Amino acid sequence: LIKRVVAVAGDEVEVRDGLLYINGAPQDEDDLVNERPRYDMPPVTVPEGAVFVLGDNRNNSLDSHVWGFLPVKNIIGRAVFKY
Repeated sequence: LIKRVVAVAGDEVEVRDGLLYINGAPQDEDDLVNERPRYDMPPVTVPEGAVFVLGDNRNNSLDSHVWGFLPVKNIIGRAVFKY
């Protein structure tokens, strides 16, 4: 699975009104993701040793908004291309 790391330890993540907020600031993702989220998620703070990941197909992706934080030790690679 390939997911986009959107927040690291200590960051606050929230999804509301179709926008991703990191530390209270809306993120401009229109050139990065395939669709804006059609769900809301209350604010959560990423714990030490973890990241928050989201798939680019926000509404059809099994990612941190579904299963929670990803331990950093589970990151095994880096995407090189997006098409």
